[in-house]
Amino acid sequence: MSRDNLKIALVLSLVFNVAVLGAFAYGLVRGIGSERFGPPAGDGPGDPFGRRTVRFARQMGIPHERALHFSRLMADSTEGMRDLRKDLQQARGELVTLIGASEPDEKAIMAKVDEISAIQGQLERKLIHRVLGASSTLRPEERERFMRMIRIRCGGCDSGVPECPEGAEKEREVGE
Repeated sequence: MSRDNLKIALVLSLVFNVAVLGAFAYGLVRGIGSERFGPPAGDGPGDPFGRRTVRFARQMGIPHERALHFSRLMADSTEGMRDLRKDLQQARGELVTLIGASEPDEKAIMAKVDEISAIQGQLERKLIHRVLGASSTLRPEERERFMRMIRIRCGGCDSGVPECPEGAEKEREVGE
């Protein structure tokens, strides 16, 4: 190859490398394409630090760094809640078995109902501690959006049910 051809090849190579690096940097800054390579390690249905929790925080207008902190706070009691849900499911299965017996024992059935109620109460307390802990770190406008999302998920007035004249348009306002 002549010197001119080598110079052209070198310049083209440099331009190509700069273009690739620029596209890579643009993708990193914008977060584009990261899901193409599969979910991040540990991201799954029960992953408290996964995209769902961070996306939930971002819907409330929380900046990315604070969204990660928010998701960690929300995750503090996830294991305990998972265990309680498992216990609740097991107790409900036992209740169905008791009810389905050829001669149901009403005393045993009512004892199982009381056990289920106690587990549900523990689960509700853990959930409230989780929500209070996470919401205490939010700014007032973020906390308002957080509470609106909780009301929507719990079926309260902000859920957009027809019986609630104020709720019809609320669901669309959550991210605003």
